[in-house]
Amino acid sequence: MEHTAIQWIQIPARNLINAVSFYENVFDASFFFENLNNIPHAVFKPGKNGKKLINGALIEVENYENNGLGSVLYFDATGNFESIIEQIIACGGKMTTPKTLVTATEDKDSFTIPNTYIDGKPGYYAHFLDCEGNRMGLYGTN
Repeated sequence: MEHTAIQWIQIPARNLINAVSFYENVFDASFFFENLNNIPHAVFKPGKNGKKLINGALIEVENYENNGLGSVLYFDATGNFESIIEQIIACGGKMTTPKTLVTATEDKDSFTIPNTYIDGKPGYYAHFLDCEGNRMGLYGTN
């Protein structure tokens, strides 16, 4: 059996409306609301550009204790890295790793700037906590 793609992503939230507002304002995401298996969902839907930010949903989770560990989702920031960072902060998020050039260590005194596995180009990354404390990332070539 071959598995090559992630099918669905759920981002937990204690306050679903607050989380929806964050992703709408920072990433121009669009949502519809649905209750699935007695769990409130804000499902990502195609936005003005006809594309979904991700295939998944924000889900309301009672008693959610976030320790900032686990998988990190990287959102594309190419072309507007700095403005996305500004929006993250303005909408209640927190930057935990600033915009950083991806480098490869050659030895203890030197490094190279590699083409990344993401798009075959040199790139930058950053980490942030969304308004619900979920650790997320940004990646871009500028």
